[in-house]
Amino acid sequence: MTPPSATDQAFHDGLAAGRAEAVTIAGGAYFLYDRLIKPTFWEDEDEGFWEEEDEGATFEEELSETRAVMSELKAEFEATDPLVSRIQAPPSGRYEGDSAEDDDGDQSVITHLTFEGDGRVQGWGNDGVDGAYVIKEGRWSSTPDVAGGARVAWIEKYDDGFEVALRGQVRKSDGAILGMWASTRGVSGSVKLDLRPPNQRPSIM
Repeated sequence: MTPPSATDQAFHDGLAAGRAEAVTIAGGAYFLYDRLIKPTFWEDEDEGFWEEEDEGATFEEELSETRAVMSELKAEFEATDPLVSRIQAPPSGRYEGDSAEDDDGDQSVITHLTFEGDGRVQGWGNDGVDGAYVIKEGRWSSTPDVAGGARVAWIEKYDDGFEVALRGQVRKSDGAILGMWASTRGVSGSVKLDLRPPNQRPSIM
């Protein structure tokens, strides 16, 4: 067999390196999907509903995960060009949706969210059963290099005294927020929130 020329060898080496890089990128994308998106929720396109895939997490577990994500989001935000962050920022406003809860206490959810220019999330809301709450701390960060929109994480404090830790993803296609959460009441679940256009919001008397 004739030994490969220097040109052939260089081409072969470059091809091998390209394949290795592609495998690395694909593996990273799958890791993000498998660890963040897939365990959190999925959608049934035919039936139009979503549910959590795994069994409910304890509040301590979810709080730990939420705080870890908040730290990641803070670091991501600070490392992102401010112009990119402004362009990728989720829209602030009134979000409405429903929660799926592991105690069968599903309820409607209304949340007023403000995505601040420094990466913080502020807001307040009202659940159909559990009542009013405020977001006592929260973070968001754009992730334009990942399939999907921005990521979010926050901690809610309810008037009744309990707390909820939530983390999720802003879906690129329609801006809906899909998240998973757990509360100090021992209840956990998932939530889907859709931005309500101003002209569709009921007037406040």
